[in-house]
Amino acid sequence: MKPAASILLVGEGNFSFSASLCDRVSRDTLIVATCYESEETITKHERAVNNVNYLLERGAEVCFLVDCTNLQGCPSLRSRLFDRIIFNFPHCGRKAGVKKNRELLAKFFLSCADVLTAKGDVHVTLCKGQGGTGADQPTRNWHNSWQIVAMAAGAEFILTKVHAFDTTCHYGYTSTGYRSQDKPFCVDGAVTHVFTRSLPIGKMEPIVMETVIGNECCSFQIPEELVDKINRNFIQKGSNHPVNVIKELLTKQIATKVAVQELENDFPLLLKFDPGDPCFRSKVPESELYFVTCPSCWVDRCRNLTGPPCYECSVPMSDLSLGNKTGQKIDCKMLKGAELPDVMVCGRYYFRPTLTGYLDKVLQRPDFRAEVVYVLSGIVFRKCLITPQTTPAFHEMVLVAAFNDKGQPDFFHQFMCSLEDTIMFLVKLTSRTSSSEIYQMDNSLPPIVFKEETGGKCWSIYFEDVVQPDFINTAIGKLDLTHHQQISGEPSICVATINLDLLSMVLYQVSDWRLLWTFDERFLNQISGSELKPLSGFSLYPPSYIHDVSFWVDTDVKPDELELHALVRRVSRESVRGMKLIDSFCHPQSKRTSYCYRLTYQSCDKALSYQQAFQMQMDLREELQKTLQVILR
Repeated sequence: MKPAASILLVGEGNFSFSASLCDRVSRDTLIVATCYESEETITKHERAVNNVNYLLERGAEVCFLVDCTNLQGCPSLRSRLFDRIIFNFPHCGRKAGVKKNRELLAKFFLSCADVLTAKGDVHVTLCKGQGGTGADQPTRNWHNSWQIVAMAAGAEFILTKVHAFDTTCHYGYTSTGYRSQDKPFCVDGAVTHVFTRSLPIGKMEPIVMETVIGNECCSFQIPEELVDKINRNFIQKGSNHPVNVIKELLTKQIATKVAVQELENDFPLLLKFDPGDPCFRSKVPESELYFVTCPSCWVDRCRNLTGPPCYECSVPMSDLSLGNKTGQKIDCKMLKGAELPDVMVCGRYYFRPTLTGYLDKVLQRPDFRAEVVYVLSGIVFRKCLITPQTTPAFHEMVLVAAFNDKGQPDFFHQFMCSLEDTIMFLVKLTSRTSSSEIYQMDNSLPPIVFKEETGGKCWSIYFEDVVQPDFINTAIGKLDLTHHQQISGEPSICVATINLDLLSMVLYQVSDWRLLWTFDERFLNQISGSELKPLSGFSLYPPSYIHDVSFWVDTDVKPDELELHALVRRVSRESVRGMKLIDSFCHPQSKRTSYCYRLTYQSCDKALSYQQAFQMQMDLREELQKTLQVILR
């Protein structure tokens, strides 16, 4: 247990726990012990008077008639903050059922939020099975438990640690108050739950971004589900983020096998929609593209610039900034809910879905040389189905090299082997720093497999024998062998693309992609640039809530799945872990088709309460009618 400068104990019975705690903490630690009963009543408990006197002798404070559901209402606690709050064996008294005890916990956590420091924690000990988490052995049915994690979520607390309640560590402690009597609770198998504050689930507000193109300003509205993915700079130089660590290790290790040149990513993030442009020709379906809302140009009147409107807005990522109509860069919080100015529309634009669309520019570089592997890395965006492994924004690494089939017939094989050896190197590096093997190493089954696709010139890169079942049959990259007629004498090029986010998840043993994008320090502080070690989630046993949504469509055309999932991401603020179609049927008379989807609401890094999930579901129903023009059932 980490040291705390001040500790508040609530719901004490005979004060024996408070007295034992005094012997285990520093004398500089302030202890405030409180109970719900009056001083006159508490003296009836065995040894209570002696324990109170001992606390006072040690410099602790003792308060009576303190309601743990209204801590700010106690005059001696008002306007005070504590580093730790402890509540052992809470109970409403007598034969109160689970519902009343859930309400007690919910109100207690709300009250704690008023008197707990920003980085403080709350310790709640429950009898065996009461908590309703996997830490209870045996685990009770969820509906018959106190659902402590869900109750804490209503006050924006998450469960970060659990441990057995060991009475031998608390000399002289005897529980009391069972069913409002001077009887002890059964503490065998009791579990202490440690809660800390969660970052809030903020509403995804529209944000306007702008850039200067020539003498014009180009403004556009970011899709709300991508607002917290823009300008995160995960792979900037010196970053210790997992995707950058993997990127640098990959580049460094490949350089030991072949000549490598890393390129600066100064290519556009925002592209004008044109079926003829290279990015659109990169086999990314139009349905996966993230189109921006109303891209536009206007003259920057503040600088008295003149000239014709700009219609060719390709925006380098480095030039993107949050701003207003005058071109002044301002904080993104000031732009939440901002509307685009009433100006001339230039056309349809979308965020780049891949970096392979810029291969022509790489190959046409004046310093381009054959048999050198050029490395380009950057963030890309694609609409995708909602699963813990599918990422709407991810970092892509592209490796491209040209060679002559006749002069270097073995180059492609060397390229493939160097890629395989490099990833294997990372696997072995991870297994040396991990207490548990990621892979079951079997010499007859290599962990990296290149699965040939139709045509024989394209391979998907998979892990084989992955202990994490969620990543089985998940491609982390692709390898292509093509011909490029524009390069004189060097007709063949090989291109490998790696999804750095997926590779990082496997190597760091991260089960949910949302953790890679969290702002929470409890995850970020685990990251080390010097060693490749597993990263653990900090929110234990997060509650999940199941909601179904059904609607009619007037035609026999199935709704765009990717657009539907993107809508759910936006409305739920990335709080839906999974979504699947569970039923569909066509009405014989009306010929309308009904679809029913099941949504699993669960956050991996924030506190999500039932009320929040329910409100998101109601908001989703409203948005479905407004955006997709469906008829709800």
